[in-house]
Amino acid sequence: MLLNSVVGGSAGSGTLATPSAAPRGLDRDAFMRLLITQLRHQNPLEPVDNKDFIAQLSQFSSLEQLTQLRESVDEQIQIQRTTQQTLAVSLLGRQVEFESNQVSLRPGEQATLRYELMGPAERVQIEIHDVTGAVVRTLTPGAQPMGDQAVIWDGLDDQGHALPEGNYTYHVLAVGGGDRPVPVRPFLKGRVDGVRLTGGGLELLVGEQRVPLSQVTVVGLPTEDLTATDDGP
Repeated sequence: MLLNSVVGGSAGSGTLATPSAAPRGLDRDAFMRLLITQLRHQNPLEPVDNKDFIAQLSQFSSLEQLTQLRESVDEQIQIQRTTQQTLAVSLLGRQVEFESNQVSLRPGEQATLRYELMGPAERVQIEIHDVTGAVVRTLTPGAQPMGDQAVIWDGLDDQGHALPEGNYTYHVLAVGGGDRPVPVRPFLKGRVDGVRLTGGGLELLVGEQRVPLSQVTVVGLPTEDLTATDDGP
């Protein structure tokens, strides 16, 4: 095509001085300048073939559409970031509920293990694990109705010894009528003390936990009377 011949250094009987290698990528302005240069240096006795010219205009049209698409995507990304920043500010100080099976234990304090039963349970067993994965305490609250539950853990292990402060995980096993397993959704409540924008999106700082916004299921009012991580009763 004539466009390529101009880049390579010749067009018809004339010669155009250009770099030895053409750039791998052209924006729409460079493409248009190259097309105009080609028309200026074409041989008047051998004008640009209509098919070649139409093909080059088609290439320019495709380039223009891709450029507009990229600009549109960049604009949408910027809008999304601005929306996230606005949302982040509005969440500061609010109480949120989020899916989690972690709980923080403080010295001399008890902790609240929260979960939702998707159906009535005749037997419920809660296993509490330390950071190594070992079971340090097993609770058996007994039968519970469908809905949100809150079980108090006194911070002791199965031998009655006080456990060190830190983060623990808990797993709830619920069984209904006919030994039918009952689905369980563990969750926590706490106040948003800070926010961060990460590569994965908005992240909330709730007590000592970093909670992705996607895990938040309920946003409450700032005036709700809950502690920072809601580890109390």
